[in-house]
Amino acid sequence: MNDLTEFPLFPLDNVVLLPFRRIPLHIFEERYKQMINMCMDEEIEFGIVWGNDDTFQEVGSAALITDLISRLPDGRMKIVIQGTRRFRILERFDIHPYITGIVEEIDDEPEVPDPDLSNRVQDLYREALKLSLGWFEPKKEEEVNPSELSFVVAGSLSLSLPEQQAVLEMRSANERLQTVSKILEDVLQGVREVKRRTGGNGNLE
Repeated sequence: MNDLTEFPLFPLDNVVLLPFRRIPLHIFEERYKQMINMCMDEEIEFGIVWGNDDTFQEVGSAALITDLISRLPDGRMKIVIQGTRRFRILERFDIHPYITGIVEEIDDEPEVPDPDLSNRVQDLYREALKLSLGWFEPKKEEEVNPSELSFVVAGSLSLSLPEQQAVLEMRSANERLQTVSKILEDVLQGVREVKRRTGGNGNLE
């Protein structure tokens, strides 16, 4: 991504893709059929940016196609993608049927990880899972990476698109963990209250 070659771009006005998040996509426009087929044939990533063809955010996430769910005779496809790396668009090109651009990869700024904050988020996240909120559970045997944890948890929350974009652009894992910790605490406060009032049996006291 850092060799200043063209990178295929896919603006979407209803999606902010975060690293490690998996989402389904329905590909039906001819230009994006061409782009996705090219990416699958060459086994390369493409970029998801929030916006439309005329105006979109300059920071997005690269996407890897993980599954081809179905392909219709007219070329329409249902695929699953996963966010991988963040990037910033340096220059846009409109020389192909689809948009491309020169991009640079974005990394977090150097910082000292806050293990207490990371543990706090993990505890809150596990409590949410225990209360059956239907979120993805990370593999417990793997060492937790604070940056990955921040994105995985953020991708599980019902954040607005502007909130998701703000998280995507944060260059501090500690800052992202602080953000998701506050949101988790607010969500769990409501869930705990409902559990308390229902006595765990689904009936309000």
